[in-house]
Amino acid sequence: MGSRGVRRLEKTIRKLCTHLKPQGIQKAYELLTLLPWFVRSRFEMKSDAVLVVQLGRVLFFPNPMPLIKYSHISFGYIEILKRKYSLPGFVEVERGDVVVDCGAFVGGFAMSSVNVAESVHLFEPSAENAVCIRENLINDAKVFINEFGLYNEDAEKKLNHSPSAVEHSILEPDDGIILATSTITVKRLDTYFNNLGVIPDFVKIEAEGVEIEVFEGLGLLRPKKIAIDASPERNGESPIDELETRLNKIGYECRRRGFMLFARKRKN
Repeated sequence: MGSRGVRRLEKTIRKLCTHLKPQGIQKAYELLTLLPWFVRSRFEMKSDAVLVVQLGRVLFFPNPMPLIKYSHISFGYIEILKRKYSLPGFVEVERGDVVVDCGAFVGGFAMSSVNVAESVHLFEPSAENAVCIRENLINDAKVFINEFGLYNEDAEKKLNHSPSAVEHSILEPDDGIILATSTITVKRLDTYFNNLGVIPDFVKIEAEGVEIEVFEGLGLLRPKKIAIDASPERNGESPIDELETRLNKIGYECRRRGFMLFARKRKN
């Protein structure tokens, strides 16, 4: 979002903030977002959360908030998540869709979808992130918050906790050391939706390196649209080629935008 020069400006500010304390980062971004190319934002720090006031809404994030999220916020948090997981005219949330938000973090993509979708099913194994989801999507009957992970089996796994709340992973985090581990429940998507008697229409997957396993958990489910963040977080490599090959074999047309893979089910 924004021109190349605007993005470069934000990146420069983010680099300068690397060694600042949270209060300093928040002050820098409050000043940055006064500029007309950004979305004005105000920050308030609580003991366990960072509150962001933006476009007349309060957004909750875990404290400390990952630096990359300040970048997303500066361009409009909900809108940037919508754009990330959409390829207009090909893969996007449409009215009446049953939507999956895998790797929900604080529910940004869900917030961009909830007014259009029939229902939104969020999956987030981190308890601190799930607390923020509940604040951000409070009392919405169309939202189903699931505090467990997705995988290719119904089991328990070890979750490695990174210093950054967006990098927790079943694999070794690709950013930072492992601070701690916890035991989490993981489920297959077909287990979850078969129990509900529902078929998802739009599946968004961001799973910190285990996107293949989450995809395998669909089993025989064939959602109309899939958006996968296939960044190189799987032992430093991207699974995008393998995912595209598998999707093509089961009847999907695929398109790429960087490491984002979009797939739409072909009509018979």
